[in-house]
Amino acid sequence: MAYLLSKENFAKIGEFIYRKSGIFLEEEKHFDKIAKYIDKRAAELGMDSFRKYFFRLRFDDKDGEEFQELMNAVTVNETYFFREKDQFEVLVNRILPELHERMPAGKPLRILSSPCSTGEEPYSIILHIVEEGKVVEERDIEVVGIDIDSTVIQKAKAARFTERSVHAIPKPILSKWFVKKGLGWELGEELQGTVDFHVANVFDKTQMRKLGKFDVIFSRNMLIYFDDASRKEVAMTFYDMLNPGGYVLLGHAEYMSRIVSVFKAKKIDNTLIYQK
Repeated sequence: MAYLLSKENFAKIGEFIYRKSGIFLEEEKHFDKIAKYIDKRAAELGMDSFRKYFFRLRFDDKDGEEFQELMNAVTVNETYFFREKDQFEVLVNRILPELHERMPAGKPLRILSSPCSTGEEPYSIILHIVEEGKVVEERDIEVVGIDIDSTVIQKAKAARFTERSVHAIPKPILSKWFVKKGLGWELGEELQGTVDFHVANVFDKTQMRKLGKFDVIFSRNMLIYFDDASRKEVAMTFYDMLNPGGYVLLGHAEYMSRIVSVFKAKKIDNTLIYQK
């Protein structure tokens, strides 16, 4: 089958995506996926060439919706509740009590999940916080979730999850905070609205500044999709967004010390975390 997208034009659109999102697409892995999407999208728009589609993407996308559709097709979103559970335990048992002790009274403690995908990570944070129960009784805690994919943000707001998504949640916690709905589960009313979700691109400085400052940032398994320059840029964005003494938690295969040297690495209960 002949695609509208050629190998030469893949390099062009790949460079465009990289400049706007920091995501580097390998031709061998991503060509067919991008080509199929462009064919589908061009047909929907009544276009018969890659040149026309690319012109729209670059010069006739004032509200950013076309790029958003493309990113929704490009990004991979696979996650589940309580993934890498040890990090959530370190959060509630060590990090939050420490922050609570040294933060001024009355100041909310803020946590960012970036990327949040369909909501499993930020809601896992919420579940651990309410189950631990101590800090949240004495201090307001705000959890914010961001993702470049607008589709997954809508799903996160709906808070409905598959059996696979909730498989790692202990049964007593699942039955306590979720309601069975058909073949899946829905977050109970008590926890609905406890995460503030936004569509945001970590490379858009204006969007990131609007989110404000945070005390903890979860950014797990995102940096592995970037090259060295993009990783450094995002790491420094997170550094700027953290309050003094705040923490970053990365995926187990990611190491901040290999990206930038401004964070202090700390190991707690075999979990590596990074402090500003």
